[in-house]
Amino acid sequence: MKRVYRVKRIVILIVAITASYFMFQSITSPARAVAKQENTVQLVSDQPKVEMKKVAPSRFNGKERKVAYLTFDDGPGKYTAELLKMLKQNNVKATFFLIGKNVKQFPELVKRENAEGHYVGMHSMTHDFKKLYTSGGYVNEMNQDQGLIANIIGQSPKLTRPPYGSMPGLNEALRNKVVEGGFKVWDWTIDSLDWKYSKIPVDAAVTKIVENVLKSATKPQEVILMHDIHPQSLAAVPAIIKGLKEKGYEFEAYHEENHFPVNFWHDKRI
Repeated sequence: MKRVYRVKRIVILIVAITASYFMFQSITSPARAVAKQENTVQLVSDQPKVEMKKVAPSRFNGKERKVAYLTFDDGPGKYTAELLKMLKQNNVKATFFLIGKNVKQFPELVKRENAEGHYVGMHSMTHDFKKLYTSGGYVNEMNQDQGLIANIIGQSPKLTRPPYGSMPGLNEALRNKVVEGGFKVWDWTIDSLDWKYSKIPVDAAVTKIVENVLKSATKPQEVILMHDIHPQSLAAVPAIIKGLKEKGYEFEAYHEENHFPVNFWHDKRI
């Protein structure tokens, strides 16, 4: 009888141990599975981040955004520092197209234009129609100008402004070279004609320049041609900014990643 009782106790003990083992397995297996998965699956936080460039919307609050691009040719010059001060006071960014000899003469102004968030582009070395177009030196001069600018700001801009405009000088053969050279071209949609009024009183010149710009500003995107080497141009800037803001325009500098064609040939490649 005692032997039978002892056997029963042993059997009960074995059953209890077995049950405890399987219960332990059922509890720890999911935890081990999770641990194994964590060792083999890359966490989202560890995955490389893809930088997405933010592009300003073309519409806001159901309305099409109106953007004005103030562009200044032929500088830098003796009026450029005061122009930069005006732009900063009005929180306006602009686009500058520089001539090689002036880049050499005013490197600190080139550096300042870039540092203050403006775009610095090329306007050739000589501004000479025959050398640029008749003799076909457009791309070579833009390359030289680009190199001078790059030595100052540490980056190589791509946008060029053709002296006298791209038509008729920038023919198809030259535009093909522009594409091969990796350059872009911007003409303008509004000519302020600021250069014309150097022989009349500044106040009268300002009135004409401002009128030229404001009456022509009708499209959602306007690229406005001015020069930062004339006193009347500088004097007209505050009224132009004020008038365009009143017409609902915002101001931006050119951005290479958001390039859109503005050339008289309607060549979408440039």
